[in-house]
Parts: sequence; structure tokens; C-alpha cells
Amino acid sequence: MEAEILKFICANQGAVDAEELMYNLFPGESTTEVISNQSKFALCSSNGQQRVVARTSLRLCRKKDCPGTCEGLHMCKNFLFSGSCHFLQRRGCSFPHVLNSDYNQRLLIEHELEGLSRAELCTLLLQSDNSMLPAICHDYNNGDGVFGRCTSGVDCERLHICQKYLTQRCSCSRAHDFTAFQPKKILHDKMVPDDMLRSLKSVYANREALRYYDRGGAGRGHRGNDGLHRNQSQDLGDNKQLNSHCFLMLVKLLNSLNEINNTKKNVKCSRFNCEPKEYCRSVQMSENLCSC
Repeated sequence: MEAEILKFICANQGAVDAEELMYNLFPGESTTEVISNQSKFALCSSNGQQRVVARTSLRLCRKKDCPGTCEGLHMCKNFLFSGSCHFLQRRGCSFPHVLNSDYNQRLLIEHELEGLSRAELCTLLLQSDNSMLPAICHDYNNGDGVFGRCTSGVDCERLHICQKYLTQRCSCSRAHDFTAFQPKKILHDKMVPDDMLRSLKSVYANREALRYYDRGGAGRGHRGNDGLHRNQSQDLGDNKQLNSHCFLMLVKLLNSLNEINNTKKNVKCSRFNCEPKEYCRSVQMSENLCSC
């Protein structure tokens, strides 16, 4: 049953509305019972609507000539992305290009993914493994100016893409297209082909949903909380902690300033008691300088 659900979700860009999933596969049944396996499914909320996001613990092996002890899929990333590898035609590629090898088939069966096509498997791995694609630049999404607070500019190794655009409509001045110059350049460096760029919005939105789901704890989506945005009570708690921290830092600063002022006063008093004439002469000279 779970393999059928994964197949349906991955064929629909890695996430579907919970209502649509139940209508097509399990009419009349409970959503929470059908997708109770949180290692494979996350019930998130986007703009008030529940969505089921697919996930997997299977990863792509990054070692060349791995003996097979990694328990990761032995597959060229370029081949996974597009079904071909341009390195084969040039200098050769050190990674396997056979999805249905005995080793890979064993892993796919263990994870109940043997029914997925290459493209569906690619979608699932991309949104489950954050290391396969570059992250979105947080500094770019904060601050004013062309690059926000990002000091690296076009040389930044993270994507300059509006984060709000991933989950809702946005008309701000930031980039809303993965084919824009900076994100396209970074993605090309990661060997992401052009024909995948248009589908990356859903991949990054699903990654974001899974990230907030995991941050909220197990079963967060089943309680109807928003899987794409932090809930209000959590924000208030963070603000209270921040305010308490700032207050303590302010108290420490004021105490330090008082200690410095008291030290200066003690130095002046000590100097006056020991050398009253010299002290008075220096004070008078400083007053004369100020009057000039």
C-alpha cells in the first residue's frame, strides 16, 4: 500500500493534497491511518490546506568505486537527473549508470521504491536529501538592495531566489525564476540540466515543508499545524527568550559602565590626595584649553 502511495505522490511532483490522495486511492478511509509511516510521508499544511509530502531515508552514494558497504544507491547523479551522462562521451565517468543492477535493486526493494521510474526516484531523492541541491541564500532574502544582506553577490554559492515565492504568490523585487542568471549558474555548477530548472520550485517547496515538519516534531502535520511556517506560539516563545537575553546583556553592560566610572573617580581622588598641586594645575590647564 505504501509503495502505491509513494508512486502516486512522486508522479505528482513529490507532494499532493491529502484530499486528492484519499479520493484517488483510499476513498472513505482516514488520512492519518493511511500515511502513518512518518519515515515515508509527512502531512503538512500549506496555506491552510493539508498536503502529503513523500520522503525516503535512501541516499545517493558519493564515493567512486565504492565496495558496496555504504548502503547508498550506486548511481551517477547526472544519469539520475536526465537519464544520460555527458562525461561518458568525453573522459569517462567513475559512477555506475545502471539503475536496475543487483545492488541497487536490493536497496530499492528494501525501501519499497522498486516501482518508481528514474524521474520519480529523482524527485524523491532531491527533496529528501538536502545535499543534492544548493541551499537558498538566507541573507539574500533579508535586507535591502540587489543582493539583500548577502556580501558575496553573484559569487554566492547559495541560490538567490525569493523564499516566499516557493509557497505563495509574491511580487517583490527578488528573483522568482530558477533560470535567472545567478541561480542558473550555481545549478549548472551542480550539473543540474536545463530541463529540470522549471520543476525545481516544487522540489524546494517540498524540502522546506519537510524541514519545518521535522523542526515541529513528530506528528506535527497530523495536528493540523502549518508545516511551511512556524506557529505563532513558537514565535512568541522565541521572542520572550530573546527579550530576556537582551535584558540580561543590558544589565551586565550597565554594571560594567558603573564599575568603570567608579574606577575613574577613585583614580582622581587618589591623585588629588597624593599630589593636590599637580592635580589642580592639570585641571586648570585643561579648562583653559577648553575655553580657547
